[in-house]
Amino acid sequence: MLFNSLSFAVFMTAVFLIYWNIPAGYRYLVVLAANCYFYLGFGVRNFILLCIVCVATYLGAIFMEKCHGSLKKLCFGLPFAVSLGLLLVFKYFNFAGQILSDTLGIFGIGFTPAVLKLAAPIGISFYTFKVISYMVEVYRGKLPAQRNFAKYAVYVGFFPQIASGPIERPGHFFEKLESLGTLSGEAGEKFEKNISKRSGKASMAKGAFFRFDGFSYEKASNALKLMGVGFFKKMIVADLLSGYVTKVFSNVTAYDGFALMTAAVLFSIQIYCDFAGYSDIANGAAQLLGFNGARNFEYPYFSSSVKEFWGRWHISLSTWFRDYIYIPLGGSRVGSLRYALNIMITFMVSGLWHGANLTFIVWGALHGAVQVLETFAHNAWARLRGRDPKDKAYRKKGAARIVSIVLVFIFATVAWVFFEADSVSDALYVLTNMWHGITSPVAYIKGGLQSIGINSGMMIHLVLVTGMLFVYDLAAYIAMQQGSTIFERFNRLPKVVRWIVYVAVVDLMVIWFMQYGADSSSFVYFEF
Repeated sequence: MLFNSLSFAVFMTAVFLIYWNIPAGYRYLVVLAANCYFYLGFGVRNFILLCIVCVATYLGAIFMEKCHGSLKKLCFGLPFAVSLGLLLVFKYFNFAGQILSDTLGIFGIGFTPAVLKLAAPIGISFYTFKVISYMVEVYRGKLPAQRNFAKYAVYVGFFPQIASGPIERPGHFFEKLESLGTLSGEAGEKFEKNISKRSGKASMAKGAFFRFDGFSYEKASNALKLMGVGFFKKMIVADLLSGYVTKVFSNVTAYDGFALMTAAVLFSIQIYCDFAGYSDIANGAAQLLGFNGARNFEYPYFSSSVKEFWGRWHISLSTWFRDYIYIPLGGSRVGSLRYALNIMITFMVSGLWHGANLTFIVWGALHGAVQVLETFAHNAWARLRGRDPKDKAYRKKGAARIVSIVLVFIFATVAWVFFEADSVSDALYVLTNMWHGITSPVAYIKGGLQSIGINSGMMIHLVLVTGMLFVYDLAAYIAMQQGSTIFERFNRLPKVVRWIVYVAVVDLMVIWFMQYGADSSSFVYFEF
């Protein structure tokens, strides 16, 4: 069941209505049932594997609390091995076999690896990291083991996040799960008074069908707005661009010049809109049920450094790698060479997490290498000028920041070529041949656009939708920098203005779907 489908709209509506119309103490059971129904849509086999991971880690954490020494390590190690082992088998078995075969071939040793013809379960990379996080936190004594299996299963299989994240941390999730729907003090009294005014029956807050106790109209409204933004990014922008990107990257040697450059730039926008769109929809759906999901994107293409980029891109994953790989390796509190090694290991593992292909490892290595060079250059320049490299006042401003933002986007685009290409040789072909014909700019641009089917009418559409995306992200970014949100500012506008915007957006989407159709397409990160 895809987020961008009618079936999900019906499903989410049903879950929402049932969830808010039963006593707060039982709402997690509605979410559990929704989790099971949602994930069963991806196949019974996948559901069984999820259950195995869930049961193994649930029991392991409980036994861990009761054991000490080597027995405690065993209680940690067994479920950890089960969870990570399933991930490694499904995602990396064939890749490891091919690497072994190629390595032995160098020494003239023939070896034909076994091939596992099974697709990796949807979301296995994400829920594996969730349960590892949970196991580690319980092992370290930072989190008590969850005794209620149903609540633990709600965390592991939370349907808005199961397919592609965000990777929610267990402590925050369980804390929210325990407090869902509860009203006390002023909030409770205010709710009771509002219900009484509307119905004349104070008991309605506790007994009527449409009870909605604990429900916040403002939060639900913002959740729907967030989902709307996500649908725009995915269905209007990402899906429009994906056709041109796929056309080129599926057969890169058939193109050259500006066609390759265009495809590279469009993919940078596509993958952002596709994944950020998914995250917005996921967090919006979670917020409709009272959960505040982990923020996954904070306008990364406004970053003035690669380090800042990774503080804004796929935040739940980058912080996971920081906390469970980078910091245990020593982080930055080591010598320069060790720091560089820690960064490179973290980013290369991150690349491998995305897929069993050398292209992803190169993509991660590029980001790691540039971040290391960037850090060394920044520290050297700061010391040369007698400044503390950690001084927050020492930041790029004005024109220098704008230039840095452009350079970071260019670098990210170059790295994304490896991410999207089928092989390293294809990626190198794109990067070396995109300049062919640039000495004749008009013919270079015109020929490149024509070769991938972008005419003047489509160019207007592309400029329109990417322009709308840029304006929205810029406004949201500015609001965030000023300690607010774009929705808070929008909600302060006169009601008539807000409704004009609502109607205009709905009309635009209807016209768009009439022109281009509204077929559901999968999200890029479903592959990971």
